[in-house]
Amino acid sequence: MTDIHLPLLFWIPAGVVFLYFGWRWVSTRPEREIRAHRLWRLPALLAAVILPLVYLQPHKPFRLTDYGIFAVALLMGLATGILRARAASLRYDHDSGRLMASFSLSAMALLIPLGIARHISRTYMGIGPEAASHGDARAMIGSLLFVLAMVVAHRGLLYYRARGVLPTRRKD
Repeated sequence: MTDIHLPLLFWIPAGVVFLYFGWRWVSTRPEREIRAHRLWRLPALLAAVILPLVYLQPHKPFRLTDYGIFAVALLMGLATGILRARAASLRYDHDSGRLMASFSLSAMALLIPLGIARHISRTYMGIGPEAASHGDARAMIGSLLFVLAMVVAHRGLLYYRARGVLPTRRKD
């Protein structure tokens, strides 16, 4: 028993307690209101900021591998955004007339492998955080394209799904 150090005896129960309270916080989170008519604002703002940054970023001429890296970043962002949007459960509250959304915990099982795949692609393609900190244009543009694709896919699919949940208004 003398081989076990005090920090280990502290960190194991602390980790269990942390996981328990984290699970309770995530499972009891209240639904939040989604305003479908406002879902376009963040993707439009990000596109207005990111696309000029991508275009104006000083860089060497891109090769085919660079475009491949950008395609992988876009596809990973699209997949992440689609999974996030599909994981949200939408319902229309008839009493208040609001569209409510809650996040499904089962989506975490799908997002974790995608995060691992993104980490592997960043590590082996040379576009990780260390490359971005050294000013590598490929790394910065790949990260920006990932974020843009994720937000556009997430908000776009939420809007598409919200149209199916919201009641249609007839003009009589």
